[in-house]
Amino acid sequence: MKEITLTFLMLLILLTYSCKEKVDFDKERSAIISVIEAETKAFFDRDINQLGSYHVQDESNIRLTATQSGYTYDVGWEKVKTFFIDYIENVMEPGLYYEVKKNYKIKIYDKSAWAAYDNFYYTGDDELLSTSIHTQILEKVNGEWKIVFYTSIYNSTWEEELLKEKESGTDNL
Repeated sequence: MKEITLTFLMLLILLTYSCKEKVDFDKERSAIISVIEAETKAFFDRDINQLGSYHVQDESNIRLTATQSGYTYDVGWEKVKTFFIDYIENVMEPGLYYEVKKNYKIKIYDKSAWAAYDNFYYTGDDELLSTSIHTQILEKVNGEWKIVFYTSIYNSTWEEELLKEKESGTDNL
């Protein structure tokens, strides 16, 4: 009787784990990169509604950016959204900038993933303004990947110029 029970238990465990759906890494990786690239496109298109569609829109959403001049830290979708609106309306000029993302490193779990990559920020004239390393955590919501955490660490060429101007006393700050 013990042997039958043990055999049945082993068979049950085997069936439970073998029936678990496997993650299609290539498919999910492609979907994650598509979300990151589409969110960036929406940003440069100044389309806050489309940009927001790629984010988890609750209090768990976090945005952290570090530059040579300091950092910004926003918690909750409403604060993250406010940052984007302010930046789009008051800082960026439409159509003059673009980004290139390279060297994606992605780790995928059942309902979440993280992606890290190198980011290059250019003017419309192909002048490199900054380089940065980005990391994003994504969650699967209703079958779609959504950004829940974003961080970037910048090494900006324009910030270096501002620091040089400030040190030489020729800045307009």
